[in-house]
Amino acid sequence: MRVLLINPPGWVGDRIPLGYDLVPSVPLGLGYLASTMESEGITAKIVDMDWGGFSKEELVDMISKFDPDIIGITSFTSNYANAVDIAKAAKSHNPNIKIVFGGVHATFIHRDVLHMIPEADIVVRYEGERAICEICDALDRGRKLENVKGISFRHDNRVFSTPLRHRIEDLDSIPFPAFHLLEPSIEHYIGKGKEKGFPIITTRGCPFNCIFCSTAALHGRKYRTRSANNVLDEMEFVRDKYKINVISFADDNFTMKRNRVIELCRGIKERNLDFEWGCSARVDLLSKDLLEVMNSSGCKNIFFGIESASQRVLDTVKKGFSIEKAKEMVKLTEKMGIKTHCSFILGLPNETVESIDEMIRFVEETMPSGRVLPNVLEILPGTELWDKESEYFGNTPSIPAADIIRVQLELFYKFFEISAKGRELLTIEPPDIEIIGGSTAFAEQERQEPS
Repeated sequence: MRVLLINPPGWVGDRIPLGYDLVPSVPLGLGYLASTMESEGITAKIVDMDWGGFSKEELVDMISKFDPDIIGITSFTSNYANAVDIAKAAKSHNPNIKIVFGGVHATFIHRDVLHMIPEADIVVRYEGERAICEICDALDRGRKLENVKGISFRHDNRVFSTPLRHRIEDLDSIPFPAFHLLEPSIEHYIGKGKEKGFPIITTRGCPFNCIFCSTAALHGRKYRTRSANNVLDEMEFVRDKYKINVISFADDNFTMKRNRVIELCRGIKERNLDFEWGCSARVDLLSKDLLEVMNSSGCKNIFFGIESASQRVLDTVKKGFSIEKAKEMVKLTEKMGIKTHCSFILGLPNETVESIDEMIRFVEETMPSGRVLPNVLEILPGTELWDKESEYFGNTPSIPAADIIRVQLELFYKFFEISAKGRELLTIEPPDIEIIGGSTAFAEQERQEPS
């Protein structure tokens, strides 16, 4: 049995949009699927189309050469249209290939996928490591898919869904991701500079109630962790195998369990793992002494999902912390020499033009030295906001697109103003922007060259 796993591009259309980040990001989810299949004797290959290295024609040529029995396609809501296009191209090339959809988007709209996309044969719901192996076994042996838990499939123009399987409790039982199966190669993600980075996931699940996030719905509210030794073993492996010296812990809530973080930091030092590393954390799950422990073991970057600078909005979306706590923790983290990266979501329920302007003041006050990310709200399947959109937005007037764009640009400029190493950058005036029919255009103005 041969399985080709595909990560679709994150943009729509043939042209990469202006501002799209082409920094390659390792598709860890597919890596875990592939390593689990390999442990069961299944031949797998991973193709990552997100970094812009493969056209559809090249993909079809690869399909022809690899000759897979199954093509597995993962997707987020943002790249679902591309996932559908890939399925159509693959099925047109070989109608006998079984197309399996997975990932967060397909999980929560599995019936729509199978009803509306004739090329889709099976949808894996929630975690896929065990399910994909059982699908391969069933198809290889001619057994019924009804016996595979956690999937939906089409048969005789009807959609059937099997009972959900239990989530994997022992995360240590999952092999390390199959980095060696990545196309074009693992070196593409590592880079050729002095800093060679790699992501590692150490936990699954989230106990918090943010109404816009699908993490808890996908992985459950129980916080499941890999053991510290298992994580440290992977750090040693990527250091020795690929000469990695920068690690990004890609967990949603890396600091959820304080004692586990301390155990990991202690192990990093005891094993002489000379990494620079970063993580994501909630502002209410950090303290000065924990930051000191993290910093001493190599933590140099922390990503905070602030989301809004308005307490009213934070309370509405059930974020669970105060804006004052967020300001305090960003300032403290910066004071300790750790770069902070702050993410915001524009357009949340109860948002106003005035509340999004507060994001600019938040950045001015806290001065994060990492990145400032002003994202526009995308309502995701599986979230409370998806289920109750009319309830949350019923009395909230929409924010004009012009104000959304204005705040995004002001946040970017404010961040660059804070982060500028020299004064040269600050002599460059941002272009004037005029809003035309809801879209933006740069107004041409004559400017005198800065002296």
